Amino acid sequence: MTLFAAGIGFAFSLILAITPAIPLGHATDESGLYPAPPGYLLPWAGGEIHGVTQGEDTTFTHNGLTAYALDFDLNYETVVAARSGKVVLAREDSNAGGCSSFYANSSNYVVIDHGDGTAGAYLHLAYDSVEVEVGDVLARGEPLAVSGETGVTCSDVDGGPGPHLHFQVQTYVENKYLTQSLPIAFDDIPAKEGVALDGVSYASGNYGPGKPQKIPLTPHRVSRAFNPLAKPLIRDLISDSELEATPPPPPDTPTPTKTPVPLIESYTTFEPEPSETPEPTLTPEPTATEVITPPPPPTATVTQQPPTATAPAATDTPEPPTETPPAEEPTPEPSP
Repeated sequence: MTLFAAGIGFAFSLILAITPAIPLGHATDESGLYPAPPGYLLPWAGGEIHGVTQGEDTTFTHNGLTAYALDFDLNYETVVAARSGKVVLAREDSNAGGCSSFYANSSNYVVIDHGDGTAGAYLHLAYDSVEVEVGDVLARGEPLAVSGETGVTCSDVDGGPGPHLHFQVQTYVENKYLTQSLPIAFDDIPAKEGVALDGVSYASGNYGPGKPQKIPLTPHRVSRAFNPLAKPLIRDLISDSELEATPPPPPDTPTPTKTPVPLIESYTTFEPEPSETPEPTLTPEPTATEVITPPPPPTATVTQQPPTATAPAATDTPEPPTETPPAEEPTPEPSP
């Protein structure tokens, strides 16, 4: 009996030794997932329908680094990976957000490295909702977090989308969660070459691994030209920490960046010149005013003349007739 039990234990140990470990939770095997195969699916559960509340290249907040970002109307709903890859950044400790650049550093996020120089960024995630950890290798369609309104998000009263998912594919830069966004297409959007359009709703075909694909996919994988045009109308609203992001800019970016710099410098140099020019112009003006001031003194002199001339004239006139009485002396002469 003892030998039988020992044999069973040995056999069980042998089976455990030769049987591969059953993965628990997220995948750790990078085979077939990292580097990621090409193609993107909409970042929410397959079969669900959501709309684009802000499309690419807008004057609101999708310009500059976020020119090719997309906002989806996920209101505290599950966000899934649009493409497989490795989680390189994740944050879920923020519970602050609003329609102001004051909240630029308050967004929760997950960044997935695709292994080809690009990464997927998922922003505005809800507090304490991230289900993945840095180092996890994920398949397309695996849950990441719950959408929310952390960071720069606008509510309905502010004229913005409020809780939503900000998604963009960007150049991968180590330890940077927001870099230059890049144009992409989705395999589960059949029209417009897979480009998600502002104001349009779409049904996701992102059913995840091991689930039947109920929506036919149309792989596009045709890269579009990088040519963002929109300029921000509201400078106070930025799309999360552009100051911290340091992406390798595309070839078109240095040109507009360098152009305003000399303009600002030339304007600053030009300011003192007009400042000096009006100063000499203002100097003669007070001088002319001083010339006008002297005329009042003669007016005062004229005022003094009438009283002075009248007084002596009246005083001198009576004095001569007063000296005339001495002529009375001839009057006594006829007396002798």
